[in-house]
Amino acid sequence: MRHGERNTRAHRNPLYLAPVCLTGDIVMSWRQRPITPLLILAAVFLLQWLLLFSLKSPTWDAVSYYAYARSAVFDNDLDFANDYRLSYPTAGAHFTSKAYDQITTSTGRVENVFAIGAGLLWLPWLALLRLAALLNLAPGVSAQAMTGYELFFTANISMLSAVFGLIAFFISYLMAEKATGRWIALAATVTFMLATPMLYYQFREPMYSHTASAMMVALCVLLWWRQRQEERFSPWQGLALGALIGLAGMTRWQNLAYLALPVISTFYWWVGLPTEQRQESWRGALLYLFLAGLGMLGVFALQMSVWRMLYGSFITIPQGGSFMDWRAPFLSPFLFSSFRGLLPWMPIFFLSFIGLLALTRKKPHLAWPLLGMLLVTIYINGSTRDWFAGGGYGPRRLTSELALLTVGYAGFVQLLPSRIRGWIALFLAVTLGVHQWLLLRFGLIERIGGKVVSMAPTFEWQDEPLGVFLSSMGSVIPGALQQPLDTLVFPGSPLDLVLRQQSWPWAHLGALLASALLMAGLIGVGALARRWRSNSAAYILAGIVLLLLAGAEIWILNWA
Repeated sequence: MRHGERNTRAHRNPLYLAPVCLTGDIVMSWRQRPITPLLILAAVFLLQWLLLFSLKSPTWDAVSYYAYARSAVFDNDLDFANDYRLSYPTAGAHFTSKAYDQITTSTGRVENVFAIGAGLLWLPWLALLRLAALLNLAPGVSAQAMTGYELFFTANISMLSAVFGLIAFFISYLMAEKATGRWIALAATVTFMLATPMLYYQFREPMYSHTASAMMVALCVLLWWRQRQEERFSPWQGLALGALIGLAGMTRWQNLAYLALPVISTFYWWVGLPTEQRQESWRGALLYLFLAGLGMLGVFALQMSVWRMLYGSFITIPQGGSFMDWRAPFLSPFLFSSFRGLLPWMPIFFLSFIGLLALTRKKPHLAWPLLGMLLVTIYINGSTRDWFAGGGYGPRRLTSELALLTVGYAGFVQLLPSRIRGWIALFLAVTLGVHQWLLLRFGLIERIGGKVVSMAPTFEWQDEPLGVFLSSMGSVIPGALQQPLDTLVFPGSPLDLVLRQQSWPWAHLGALLASALLMAGLIGVGALARRWRSNSAAYILAGIVLLLLAGAEIWILNWA
């Protein structure tokens, strides 16, 4: 009884943030079943790792994301000139020709137009890796001459980012399970592991920000989900949720729009109250939303401090004011263009949308806010002149919405006739998975669907008719069937090294083991915190995080 009471207190404690709740859920599910959905998701993850995972030196956007963590850990500053120069020997001639180390802002500092959040999440792990190198525990790294671009560092950061993606999928499963049931949720989550651009950014370009963004948004939605189920809108809950949204916003800035999630759900809750209760509840609801906004602003102030240092202003759009056109003129190509539009490149999105609509009948208090939030993200992406996300792969910006879409797809699977539901779900998983795999294997770089004509400031593109797109996809199928091993095993993956290059992927295996030990340690700490009799652990954790963020902001402003 005492243990149950402790879990109840921890569950309701607003400062018992989603990461601690998540680790407790992992431990509890492990106790309930010897073979848990987590094991199945981990098995799919390991298979994808064997076939796909690539350890390559960072280039393009990855250099900018990594520069935040590397510059802070190795140089104790945020001067990115040497970070770019150190990447040049392995980043490729096209990237080197841009001379990013010489592009300065109005403040005279080398610019970095990307968000700080991914680097912030990597920073503690990178600091531990550097300590290991200083103690001569890092293979192939000289303690006296290390730069941070050695394979030991980039491999472990890449692996950690891939694990972020697995965490995002597991959180998505937890919410889908609450909405639909265990096996429907598992089928939906596995399908999403196969059928979205997350495949590329989790295993081929993990040093981009997409896995970190998907994980942080999933944590935000998880915490909101718990609060919404309790139908309690205390000020502390609003502050905690806002702080997590602020951290998600630092991974990708458009995630700040997730403040709309508590706004929509609180309004929906308030409208559903009897008239006499509305007059009593509106002050508490407004206070909850105000503190959510305050929490978001308080954490996001760290990103604003970096903007102040680099661009001379706390609020800016580094890509330029013309980057957004709020009339949403690019909504149609974002949804339907053969050049990375959702219909040709990620058709599972539309099934998820149908599923969320269906869930509004069974779980309206949860599904309507998620549906509203999804529409907000679509509007934002349709308003971005760079809607095709530059030189990327597929509609990659929708990977942040992984949790929402997985819940929606679980709702779609639940709509299927119960007698043949499993077979249809399996057929869709295979079909959508093969579709994404063929695009991933043969659609890079810009060989299927169209191409970028120009980047900033015009952001022009060319696409093809959908018939030509389908014909291009069909033309690669015979070759894929004739050489299945070449189609399945990607260059640079662990299996590629073993089968083709006759060498063991020691760096891959070492990074995988290190990340597994790190995750096991974090789960253990979270489980102990969850079992603590009092709520002191939650307050201590929140206090430490806030102090670290405040200290980082002060350091940035003083250093600037």
